[in-house]
Amino acid sequence: MRRLEFVILTISLIVGCMMALTACQSEPVLTPTPTRTPGGPLDTGEVTATPEPVVVAAATPFPIPEGPYGPDSYPADVNPLTGMPVSDINVLNRSPLAIKVSNDPLARPQSGLSYADIIFEHYTEGGVTRFTSIFYSQAPDLVGSVRSGRLIDFEIVRMFDTIFSCSGFSHGVALRLAEVNWRNRNFSGDVYGDPYLVRIQREGLALEHTMFAQPEEIWALASEKGVNLPPDLTPGMAFRAQLNAGGTPASAVEIDFSTSMMEVRWDYNSSTGLYQRTLAGEPHIDYLTGEQLTASNVIAVAAMHVDTDILEDSYNGLWSIEIQLWGEGPASLFRDGQRIEGWWTRNDPEQMLQFTTTSGEVLYFRPGNTWFEIVPIGFDSLVTEP
Repeated sequence: MRRLEFVILTISLIVGCMMALTACQSEPVLTPTPTRTPGGPLDTGEVTATPEPVVVAAATPFPIPEGPYGPDSYPADVNPLTGMPVSDINVLNRSPLAIKVSNDPLARPQSGLSYADIIFEHYTEGGVTRFTSIFYSQAPDLVGSVRSGRLIDFEIVRMFDTIFSCSGFSHGVALRLAEVNWRNRNFSGDVYGDPYLVRIQREGLALEHTMFAQPEEIWALASEKGVNLPPDLTPGMAFRAQLNAGGTPASAVEIDFSTSMMEVRWDYNSSTGLYQRTLAGEPHIDYLTGEQLTASNVIAVAAMHVDTDILEDSYNGLWSIEIQLWGEGPASLFRDGQRIEGWWTRNDPEQMLQFTTTSGEVLYFRPGNTWFEIVPIGFDSLVTEP
């Protein structure tokens, strides 16, 4: 175990970000970039307790292509979001679909997350996290429960050229949505209902957790509206079976977002080559499959988090957070039981995050799905075990 210090931002950077915030522009203005700190960007702490290992059945190692694929081009039958070949090339001619999914303890276990190519986990407000799940090469019949969108989704939709669905938006976020160039790709519950977003009562679910998306219906609606189009995903992610040099052992990573109900742990399974997700001390299960969620890649991405004047929760007085996924910042990639330090950049609002190692080389993901764990600059509650 070891502790690595985060990048320390200067006071002038914070002031600059707050000034940019007050402008309330719908198009992001690039903030000053943090100064890189040698020795690794993401901090780690000490593990106080290790959960009992999850018992899984023996599995054949997951077959992955050698690559490299990306970041500038991909074979015609390879999904640019996973680096994996697809059995039906036609699925790559549709738009990726981003769906907002609750991580409230009362909404667990969620449905359909194991089918997503990419999942962003991020803070909402009050220390709670939420997911933006991106489906492209495959999708289940149902995804949910579906909750309201956040400002970070404005960046994710543009980066991945997606159509989007959530339960709705707060008034302040909806005002910003009215000004963006992708509003015709928004198929959310404040406008659309059955069969695109349906209410399904499951034992133990409160009303706010009973909305579920039907991906195939949303794609069909997008086709009717003329916006279900092949995306531009270059430059994008880079995939290769071989790891970058310079990694260190990482059999587990813990991310303590806030309370015990938001504690995340990823354990590497050498039999499958995947990380297994635990949430609040229990295996995190997909309700549709009954199986534990896994990831080929887990990448911790540190970005500026700025409070806004948008009220998300009037009852508790909670304000929306602007997560600034533009400019650059530190990142740590976990794959194949290794931790590789890196850096992300995004200087074009229409492009995806670009990743390099701390030495400036392309950072290669393992072919397969990826979880993005979005944390604030200066986050000190990420822990790794060798």
